[in-house]
Amino acid sequence: MAVAVPRVSPAPRKRSRPRPVVVEDRPKRRVTTHRSNAARTAVSGRLAPFHIASIIAIVGVALSLVVYLQVSSLRATMQAGALRTQIEATHNDAANIQTETDQRLADGRVERAAAGYGMVLVPSQAMRMLPITVPKDRQAS
Repeated sequence: MAVAVPRVSPAPRKRSRPRPVVVEDRPKRRVTTHRSNAARTAVSGRLAPFHIASIIAIVGVALSLVVYLQVSSLRATMQAGALRTQIEATHNDAANIQTETDQRLADGRVERAAAGYGMVLVPSQAMRMLPITVPKDRQAS
């Protein structure tokens, strides 16, 4: 009966190199880490997602502020355009009122000037209209 055994390569041989000899006159100090640094590292390690999320939130707030300012600027521009349209309409209305007033005042001035020269106003019923006939060769086709 045969038994299957996994084939394992032999462990690699470790080469031993000679260590350099360090000669020091001063005594060796022991390197220690303060607990506060270790605690800070551990806390920042645990709070790393919060740190990233807070940076993302700050960037989001800054971008939202930029968008808000752009929208406010656009609204102000639109309101200024609407105000200009109202101003133009008001100027047109004022010009129409001035024209109508001038026409009404002119009628009275003309009649007063005519009365000053001794002229009289003929009533419209007393006026007679003459028919005008245009020869056929002068008519517009």
